[in-house]
Amino acid sequence: MHKVIATLAVVCVVLLAGMGWYLLPLRPNMVALQTLVFTPADFHAILDAWGPQGVQRFRNHLPVDGFLLLGYGALGYLLTVHTALFSQWSGAARKAVALMLPAAAAFDAVENLLQWQLSALQAPTEPFLYLVSGTASTLKWLLIVLFVLSCALARARAR
Repeated sequence: MHKVIATLAVVCVVLLAGMGWYLLPLRPNMVALQTLVFTPADFHAILDAWGPQGVQRFRNHLPVDGFLLLGYGALGYLLTVHTALFSQWSGAARKAVALMLPAAAAFDAVENLLQWQLSALQAPTEPFLYLVSGTASTLKWLLIVLFVLSCALARARAR
């Protein structure tokens, strides 16, 4: 199982690095679209700044990001359940940590599907969809940060 986890970690790093490199020309960068963008005006201001080629670049990365979210969701679960990193934690705490990255991946999938739709030429105008996309992104990042902090805490406790 450790080889599977290591392979999955390498695949995730390669996908993340590749997407980062591919999206590097976008100004403002991807972080702008994934943080505190909850309205049509804010979302489309970023798309307008990117222009048609930038929007296409963004849309091109979304299928690859789908593979990344599957990878990091599985990686977080396997790392928590099949390694000794969280062996000192209670069953409930370990279970909660095991579900953090799969839940983050689910929110990431919602975000990606909505951003695909919202970045289309005929984008929907329902403000609710932009709110859901922004909320999904925020929850994704919150869960990722909590997972990383949990790993750091588990490692510190093991020492």
